[in-house]
Amino acid sequence: MSAQTPVLSIVVASHNQLNSLKFTLLTLRDQPPGVPHEIIVVDCDSQDDTVQFLAGQAEKGHLRVVNERAAHGRTAARNHGAKLAQGRYIMFLDPGIVMGPLWSDSLLETLNHDPVAGAVAGKVILPDGLIDHAGLAVLDMPTAKGTRLVGRSIHAGQRADIQGSMRPLNVQGLAGEAIMVRASAFFAVGGFDDGLGREFGRSKPMAEAEPSGLDLSLRLGERGWSRVYRNESIMTRLRVTEAESQTDEVAAMRTAADDQTLIAANWLGKVRADYHISNDGRVSPAETGYIRPYLIPGITFPSQYFGNRLHPDNSTAPGDVSAVKVSIVVLTYNALEFTRQCVDSLLEHTGARHELIFVDNASTDGTVDYLNEIASRHDQMQVIANDSNLGFAAGNNVGMAEATGRHLILLNSDTVVTEGWVERLVRTADAHPRAGLVGPVTNNISGLQKLSDVVYDEDSLIGMQKFAAEQAAKHDGRVDHTLRLTGFCLLIKRELLARVGGLAEVFGRGNYEDNDYCLRAHLAGFECLIARDCFIHHYGSRSFVAAGVDYVAQIHKQWDIFKNKWGIPAATPLNSPVDLTRLLDCGFQPAKHFEPLPDRKQEVREVCETISAEA
Repeated sequence: MSAQTPVLSIVVASHNQLNSLKFTLLTLRDQPPGVPHEIIVVDCDSQDDTVQFLAGQAEKGHLRVVNERAAHGRTAARNHGAKLAQGRYIMFLDPGIVMGPLWSDSLLETLNHDPVAGAVAGKVILPDGLIDHAGLAVLDMPTAKGTRLVGRSIHAGQRADIQGSMRPLNVQGLAGEAIMVRASAFFAVGGFDDGLGREFGRSKPMAEAEPSGLDLSLRLGERGWSRVYRNESIMTRLRVTEAESQTDEVAAMRTAADDQTLIAANWLGKVRADYHISNDGRVSPAETGYIRPYLIPGITFPSQYFGNRLHPDNSTAPGDVSAVKVSIVVLTYNALEFTRQCVDSLLEHTGARHELIFVDNASTDGTVDYLNEIASRHDQMQVIANDSNLGFAAGNNVGMAEATGRHLILLNSDTVVTEGWVERLVRTADAHPRAGLVGPVTNNISGLQKLSDVVYDEDSLIGMQKFAAEQAAKHDGRVDHTLRLTGFCLLIKRELLARVGGLAEVFGRGNYEDNDYCLRAHLAGFECLIARDCFIHHYGSRSFVAAGVDYVAQIHKQWDIFKNKWGIPAATPLNSPVDLTRLLDCGFQPAKHFEPLPDRKQEVREVCETISAEA
C-alpha cells in the first residue's frame, strides 16, 4: 500500500470469509493499481481467524481495518469503509474477486479522462471462463401482478471472448461487487442503499444483477453521471469454500426476492428498459434502450466540448437551469437596515422554487420580528431563531442542515443580489463537473473576486443593476479557477457538502472559515471557481460593526486559529505567503476534514422529550 496520498481507496467488506479475503488481498498485492492507493477492510463480526489475519496485515502497513456489526449487512459495511476513504475514487471489492494484470488502468483512465463518468467496472469471469459480469441491463417483464423490472448481467454464462463483450459500453447498471466510483458522485447520491444486497457471500444465480450495485448505478444515472463498462479490465470471481458456511439458504432466497421487489418498486416507471421480456419468455431489445458503445473523450476538456450539457443534474433541458432548486442560507445578527435590503433583493430576483432559510444569531434590534413577518407572506422563506450568537460557522451550519435544494448558497445579510444571480451561479456549477464551490464577483471583498472598478454609486446603489447586467453580458460563461473564495456568497454543491460537511465551528464569530472550507474542498478533489458573469453588491462586515467587534483584532485571532488547525508555524505573520504544498500533499482525511452538520431533528426530539418529562 502506497505511503503517498491515495488517489484510489479500495474498500473490502467481509464476514467469515477468510479464504476468499486472502485471495483478494493477495492479488491486490501482486497486481496493485498503478496509482497511490489505500486498502480498507471492513470486518463484520467475523468468528473465524479473519481478525487475527487482518491484525497482522495492518501491523505491516498493508491495510487499514475497521469494524462494523454484521447485522448491519454488507452494503452498510461498504458505506462505512467509504466514509473513511481518502481517495478521489473508491473501488469496492467483495472477497473472492481476484484481479487480472493491469486491471485498474482502464478504470482509472475512464474516471480521469471523462469528467461525466460517475462509475466504471470491468469484466468479471468465473473460473470456468464464462462471463459473470459485463455490465448490467434493465429488463421489464409481465407477471400476474403487473409489469416487473429486473436487472440482468449482460452476456452472463457466455464465453469471455464473445464479440459483444469485447468493447467498452455505456450501460445503466454495474455490479457492486467490483465497481470503481468517483467519490464525489458516490456521496452525492448517498452511497449504497443499506437495505439492498445485505447478505455476505451469498451464492448468486447466473445472470442475476447485484442489487445494491444496480440501485447505486441507477441513482447515479438519475443525477446525470454516466456508467461505463470497460472490457479491458478483467477480474475473476472465485467460488471459494469457507471453513464454516453459516448461510441460511432459505433466508438468502427470501432476501434476494425482497431485493428484486424493492428494485422494481423503486425504479419501475422511472428508468427505461434495455430489453423487454414477452409473456412467452422471448427477449427483445427496447427501442429506447440505454446500452451503447462508449468512446473515451480526449485528455483535455475545453468548455465547448460539453456545450451546454448540465452535470450532474440533467433533469432539465441542456443549458436550462429553470428547474434546479437551490437552498439559500442567510445568517443575520442585528444590522436590520442591511438585512432589509438583502431580503428585498432576494424576493425580487430569486425564483419562488428556491428556498430562503434565514438563521438569526440572537439579534436584539427587531430582526427576528421583521423576518417572521416577511416569512408569513412568502412560502419559500423560513426563519430559524437561535437562542444565542453561535458565530458565523455554527449559525450557517444550522441553516445548511435544513437545506433541501440541489445546491446550497451561503449569503451574507449585508449583500444585495442582482437579476439572474442564482441561475448564473448554478449554470457555472453544473457546467463544470469538478467544481465544488462557486462564487460571484463583487465590489467589496479581499482576493480575486473584487472588481477593480465599479461604475455605480455604492451607497445609494443607483446604477448597480445596470452595471451587473453589463458585467453578465460582457463575461457570459467566463470562469476563473482560484484556491480561495470568500464566504460572503458561496455556492456549495451537494456533492461537496456530502464529502466535507459544514463549516468548521472552531472559527467562532467569523473569518477564515471560508479559507478552511476551500482548502478542505481542494483536498477532497474539488475545484473553486469564480463566475465572472455574476455580480453581487457587498457592503462588508456589517454584523461585526453592529456587534462592536474590533475587526482588525478579530482577523488576527482567526489567523491564529487557522494556523493552529493546519499546522502552519505560529510565527507566520498575517497576510504573508504560505506554502500550501505540504497541506495539499497530506491528502483528504475524513476524520480530520469532515465537519458534521447539527442534527436538527435530534434537537427537536430532545426538546419534545424534555417537555413531556416536565409535564
